[in-house]
Amino acid sequence: MILGNWKMHTLKADALTLAASMRTVAEATDTLIGICPPSLWVDQIVTEVADSRLMVGVQDCVADDFGAHTGCINAAMVANAGCAFALLGHSERRKRFGETSQTIAPAVGAILETGLFPVVCVGETEVDRDAGRADQVVAEQLAPLVGQGFDLDGVVIAYEPVWAIGTGRVATLAEIVAMHRWIREVLERPELVVLYGGSVSPETASSIFSSDQVSGALVGGASLDADKFAAIVAAWETR
Repeated sequence: MILGNWKMHTLKADALTLAASMRTVAEATDTLIGICPPSLWVDQIVTEVADSRLMVGVQDCVADDFGAHTGCINAAMVANAGCAFALLGHSERRKRFGETSQTIAPAVGAILETGLFPVVCVGETEVDRDAGRADQVVAEQLAPLVGQGFDLDGVVIAYEPVWAIGTGRVATLAEIVAMHRWIREVLERPELVVLYGGSVSPETASSIFSSDQVSGALVGGASLDADKFAAIVAAWETR
């Protein structure tokens, strides 16, 4: 699975053009391919890529039912828009908007109830990594998912070390492998889909994908360029 998170990029015309290119990428591979455009463009992009293999997701959602929640979208809206998945708990959301694993867990359940799949983002800061707390921090982020009564087999985890997002710095293969194993151990799911994110590029993809612990990638900046994204997909296919 290779997913692209567009974050707060693209105007409408650019988004539709990029989505059409991503559709071509998705149609040329058996790998699951998805994109998370800004929510304003989701409806039109879903229409643009209808009847293709390209999945469309949102960058965030809440567990709440309909009501007075200004600026929010809920799981029912995400499903009704024709999306396949939702990102939850991205480090940028945690840092800027104070989202926590405790607040994210109900949204995970809400997305699962709609038949979609949640992509839950976890990862430590540079301070945590340097202090030897990476495993502890990620375990604490995963803990609220346990004991909720929903099927963890339907959840995708994206490990994104905060210090590697958008910095060009990539975790070593040993660090990536160890954390992917740790995530599966914490959740007691040996077959769990665990993606790596954090400065994934055509240059770094082959090394990242060289371990069978890695189930794919959550791609940031490189997903804004269809050629770069296609190169990452090609690296996955030839791993």
